[in-house]
This record gives sequence, structure tokens and C-alpha cells, in this order.
Amino acid sequence: MTLRAQDIVDFSFEAPDGWYDVELLGEHGSDDWPERLVATLDAGGLADELAERLRALQRVLHAEDPTGATRARVYIPVPAAGVLNAFQTVELLQLETDDTPESYLAAADAEGEHREPGYEIRGYRSWRTAHATGELVGFTHLTAIADEEAGDALLEQRVVFAIFPVGSAQAFQMIFRSAFVGGFADMVEETQEIADSLRVSLGEYA
Repeated sequence: MTLRAQDIVDFSFEAPDGWYDVELLGEHGSDDWPERLVATLDAGGLADELAERLRALQRVLHAEDPTGATRARVYIPVPAAGVLNAFQTVELLQLETDDTPESYLAAADAEGEHREPGYEIRGYRSWRTAHATGELVGFTHLTAIADEEAGDALLEQRVVFAIFPVGSAQAFQMIFRSAFVGGFADMVEETQEIADSLRVSLGEYA
């Protein structure tokens, strides 16, 4: 007898120092979240600039997912520097019958050298490994987006993890993005530690 997959009904992962939950646009009371967060940080004379960067992040996240289903955190290890080192998004991916770690990795690898006018992926690499809950697929690359005004390209490093818990109807996807050079000593290693810490609880049948 084959057991049916169950939903992920709860999850937790490590929250290292410097990471803060983002209140998304559309959530009650989120309009002044940037100012409220900055007020708890030692941002010095760059408090206004930091708040504006947080507000811009809210707009980016809302544009990418207006439903608010994608949760997010922001990494600000040195508030007085006035910069956002990175941000993380978290979402559950509903799995169809033929969705597996193998198919996810194959789809990611197929886009590993994607290029089009004004956009290209550089330095792509991927990996697959065991995870405490099942299996993990990861990949990283630089995304180069043309900046017509500056006449060059904006570079952003991305590290993506998809965790496939045994018996789950969903994969758990984490995406880390950083456009700040030097934001991490080793972005892949540091974010992998967060992904490795993920634990999930499965509930009612999907």
C-alpha cells in the first residue's frame, strides 16, 4: 500500500543574528514597518536611508508576489552601514506526481546558461545532497541585469535551495539574493547552514 503525501503544516529554521522578518505590503500595519524596524537598530545617521531601502524591498517583494504567499527575511548585520546585505524568500512548492529532486535539478541546470538581451546568468553551479528531512537540491549563480542609465550591469548573487521532505506533498524552497559585494564571507556556505537547519511538521493528507 502506498501512503499518500501529507502537507507541510509547520516549519522552523535557524535565524542567525542580523536576519529580520519582513512585513509585506498588504499586511495590516505594514506601512510603517521600515521605520519601526530601524528604530530597533543602531543605524546612526543612516537611519532614513536604511528605512527607504527597506521600503524599496517591500515594493520589490510585492511586485514579485502580490498574494503575500511568499514570506521573506532581510539580512542587516551592520545597521550603521545603511545597507541590506541580502534578503531571503520562502515558499512551498506543490508537487505533482512527476515532480522529484531529479526533475527540479534538471530544470535548474537547463537554465544555467540562460541569456537574453539585458539579462544573463553567470557562474552557475548546482548540487544535490541528503537533508535531515529528506533531500536537498541547491544551485547558485550571478544574475547580470543591464543598467542602461549606468551603461553597465547590476550583479546579484542568488543561492537557491529546494528541500524535499520524505512523505511531503510540497517542496520547501528558500531563495537568498544579495547585490552587496562582500555581504557574506561565503554566501553559499552560510545560507546552506540555514537550509540544513530546516525542520518540518507534516499534517493532514493533501
